[in-house]
Amino acid sequence: MTRGQGVLRGHGLLLRRAQRRILDGVDLALAPGEILALLGANGAGKTTLLRCLLGLLRPHGGTVSLDGTPLATLSRRALARRIAYVPQAHVAPFPYSVREVVGLGRLPHHGPFAAPGAADREAVEAAIAQLGIGALAGRPYTELSGGERQLTLIARALAQGAGILIMDEPVSGLDFGHQMRLLGCLERLAADGYGILKTTHHPDHALACASRVALLQEGRIVADGTPTEVLTADAIRRLYRVEVEILRSPAGRSAFVPAG
Repeated sequence: MTRGQGVLRGHGLLLRRAQRRILDGVDLALAPGEILALLGANGAGKTTLLRCLLGLLRPHGGTVSLDGTPLATLSRRALARRIAYVPQAHVAPFPYSVREVVGLGRLPHHGPFAAPGAADREAVEAAIAQLGIGALAGRPYTELSGGERQLTLIARALAQGAGILIMDEPVSGLDFGHQMRLLGCLERLAADGYGILKTTHHPDHALACASRVALLQEGRIVADGTPTEVLTADAIRRLYRVEVEILRSPAGRSAFVPAG
């Protein structure tokens, strides 16, 4: 069964801080079944853009809509049923178990005071199994490594049941094996109709699993298209100010390496 729940769209987004434009006329849309990788140097405005698309920041100009409905007209609970967020870092104030943290993703469905039902418990266990963190389920979240916490937050987003996943550097803190398994998981979710927007500092990951890539530079989207169209050596040089070249394997995989 597909999860597609409409298009999330930002149009003409403008956001200022003091005299600086953090976002400067950004247009970006995410459709069901897409994995959209957003790349940009530190300070380019990636996290700010995500927060606008989530309705957590109100831009000074432009609009954000979900399937044509302005986000500003939707309640936080209604939004949480359709959009899930995986932040870059999170510290729990209490030593909740991993299962309890994942269970917080069900709050939009049963509210903060009602006891979770069978469907909630089933969704939690399914998300834990999907991320392969069953061995962590009973452990305190505060005792986990950074990578284990990140997997827990992704499981929480899946348990939420939203059709749109917005992830701020989801591979942060994950070892190589977990990174590859997570990329495979995202591909399966997109095939099931989820729309996924993720920021990343790894062009190779975007080449490996993204269906679209957008480049954010100085508050503007300077490129938006397929990975092979957008991710060129020249684009990476302009974005990160580093010389690279592309290596291609006999199997057709590509990777960026430092030039020379």
